[in-house]
Amino acid sequence: MRGNIVYAAIAAIAGIAAGYTGSSVSLLFIVLYAIFLFVRKRRLFLVSLMTICIFYMYIVYIDSHNKTQLSSRMTLFSIRFIAPVTMDGDQLKAMVEVGKKEKLQLIYYMKSVQEKQQLSSLLASGTVCTVKGTLERPALPRNPNAFDYRRYLRFRHIHWILKPQSISPQHCRRMSPTLYERLLLLREKGLHVIETHFPSETVGIVQALLYGERTELDESLLEGYQKLGLIHLLAISGLHVTLLVGAAFSILNRFITKETATLILLIFLPIYIVLTGASPSVIRASFMAMLFLYANYRKMTLSPLDALSVTLMVMLLFDPYMLWDVGFQLSFIVSFALILSSPMIMSYHSAVFRLFFTTAIAQLSALPFLLYYFFEVSLWSLPLNLIFVPLYSFIILPLSVASLVAYYAHPLFSVPFMWLLQKMIVISSDIVALFSSSHSLSLILGKPSFFFLVCYAVVILVAFVQMERKRYFSLGWVLLVIVLHAFSPYIDRYGEVVLLDVGQGDCIYIELPYRKGVYLIDTGGTLPRQRKPWQERKREWDVGKDVVVPFLKSKGVRYIDKLIATHGDVDHIGAAEEIIHLLSVKQLVIGKGKSENSLQEKLVQLAKQKNIEVAQISRGDRWTEGGISFYVLHPFSTYRDDNNNSIVLYAKLGGLSWLFTGDLEKAGETELISAFPQLKVDVLKVAHHGSDTSTAELFLDKAQPKIALISVGEHNRYGHPAPNVIERLRKRNVIILRTDRHGAIRFIYAKKQGTFFVMLP
Repeated sequence: MRGNIVYAAIAAIAGIAAGYTGSSVSLLFIVLYAIFLFVRKRRLFLVSLMTICIFYMYIVYIDSHNKTQLSSRMTLFSIRFIAPVTMDGDQLKAMVEVGKKEKLQLIYYMKSVQEKQQLSSLLASGTVCTVKGTLERPALPRNPNAFDYRRYLRFRHIHWILKPQSISPQHCRRMSPTLYERLLLLREKGLHVIETHFPSETVGIVQALLYGERTELDESLLEGYQKLGLIHLLAISGLHVTLLVGAAFSILNRFITKETATLILLIFLPIYIVLTGASPSVIRASFMAMLFLYANYRKMTLSPLDALSVTLMVMLLFDPYMLWDVGFQLSFIVSFALILSSPMIMSYHSAVFRLFFTTAIAQLSALPFLLYYFFEVSLWSLPLNLIFVPLYSFIILPLSVASLVAYYAHPLFSVPFMWLLQKMIVISSDIVALFSSSHSLSLILGKPSFFFLVCYAVVILVAFVQMERKRYFSLGWVLLVIVLHAFSPYIDRYGEVVLLDVGQGDCIYIELPYRKGVYLIDTGGTLPRQRKPWQERKREWDVGKDVVVPFLKSKGVRYIDKLIATHGDVDHIGAAEEIIHLLSVKQLVIGKGKSENSLQEKLVQLAKQKNIEVAQISRGDRWTEGGISFYVLHPFSTYRDDNNNSIVLYAKLGGLSWLFTGDLEKAGETELISAFPQLKVDVLKVAHHGSDTSTAELFLDKAQPKIALISVGEHNRYGHPAPNVIERLRKRNVIILRTDRHGAIRFIYAKKQGTFFVMLP
């Protein structure tokens, strides 16, 4: 049975996938897998079918019991902090337990620096508090391909977000911590030692390498590692655990027997899992190490593939939802590929060739997962990994361990280690910053469809088989699928209009059929907030970086043909600068006339620095692409207020006439219908987020829209859309779609037909 446990592991995955999703794809896979086993591995047929059934029933049982016992009407809670508290500026986040062991995600905004200091010293794992507050459902994804926060929390058995009115020290008390909580407190102390005594440039990296904690990492540096495909170096993985366990075993073996050293490591590794954050990669690597240590202790032989398979099934029994964790998926698929390819890798005597093929196989096996979750890959990933993997494995990681151990022995002993560690980390960080910002060479392919996922899986599998026979030309099939994926939008007959949910702002994505043109009308923007120094967060939410750019990348957009800034308000073009920095823009379009808006002027200057063409348009201008014409109806004359200088566009898309109005107000609407008295539209993008200063009775009587789209922030402070505007639209039987209630609004069309979709039910 050596090496055959993998078939049971695949069966476990199939059973969980079918039990949770119930999709026809997973059921079809089970049928095909059963046929394969019956033909090729008949002796494993019954065992594998039983495994499928067991894990199928297991996930069905777990999922049916994954329900809340709480009610949204509850306001008084006795909570226990069961995980480390995170403080970022004025925001406090923690996982807490309430009632019959139900977990909640707590989010609290501190009101003063004194309160922050008080809570920082008070709240820790094991603290129990009584608080008044409200329960909110976690948010659903509001834009296409966005992160599903509600599902993420549900997979962790969390159904509510608790928002306390206050957290009073008088209503909190320290309880005797459990063993698990004691380990968490020990972890917090270790992190605090690094934060307070290590050079500032090294803190984030060392915490990530030794404790699996990334909160202190500089956000831009973390993004750089992510963009360049080096982020796995900052996660505790198999290589880290192998090096640490190997070093520990060698040291222990000098003083005690191998058997005793093995037992000590078997006891220590579960503790190590907790101390390092218990991420899927840590659990996988540590549990596999435990299996090998136990097998060696019992004088048994255990193949790496069997160890990996047993680890996978044990982890899925512990938590079947882990199957959907990206860290779990990447950890196992890369390990699986490396284990199967190890004979080929070891056939090379050169250490350089071994490193090259190890890195290439890891990158190749992870490719479809990286594209599915992050939509892009860096062409620098392979060469930089060849440099950074040995740098981290044999220099930075050992120096980090040596610095911490030496500090605990005596602070003076750690000085030379920390000095060298600082130099190495500064150099590596500078390299990451250089390649991720100025020379990123990112290949944006977009989120692959199911068809392309299957294609990637097939050609990568074929490539691995052929590489074992030293036939490297098979990599050309992988390259072919990448090329087809990159050019697939250009053979797609469907076009799309998406009114993105950017909160209180406007951002409209227009893609013409066969990708003849990609236009972005406004970008949304985050209104600046005045914060005191203690309230500043390490990374503020940014609509460009967190909503618009990820959406564009998920669509595989590498170039924006026209970035149309209707006018200069921050809620319309505040994110434009971020988009220009992160994506290629061919043309910036603004309204003709002298602008007194500093934000728009700054944007024009940035465009010129980036060699982006700046086009000024006004009434009478037009352009045509792919047989679709866009007409500029406004501006014509110059108004004192910026809203009435908004660019207004008219186009026919999917058999419907569309009017995109920016923030046009009554005066601009009056001029518009005077100039175009026969103007009729099917779809009206309601101006100024539904403000009562726009969408006047006379304008609606002339335009006669059938569908009104309103881009507006949920619970916004302006009261948009105004009740009067909604009443005017309803009186005319206009269908109203609004982003605060429906999330992003999509219109997918081909020729003269199209369909509207909304993100929220």
